[in-house]
Amino acid sequence: MSGIKVLLFGAAADRAGTRETVISAETTTLDELWPILAERHPGLSPMRDTLAFAVNGEYARGDASVSPGDEVAVLPPVSGG
Repeated sequence: MSGIKVLLFGAAADRAGTRETVISAETTTLDELWPILAERHPGLSPMRDTLAFAVNGEYARGDASVSPGDEVAVLPPVSGG
């Protein structure tokens, strides 16, 4: 199945109830992908302002383009010392 592979880590995976999902979408941006992900996994919505994203291993902002075949990582805030 072709789509955008989304990997969730730490608290984001716990809130979503999964570590991986595939979203069927054409080329879009992270900001446009977010509502689809949040609708599918409502537990993520309260975390939106604290999450970071990476596209194909590179940190990315909301206006970053994503296409089918890309891998998006959803990263919760890192804590510790």
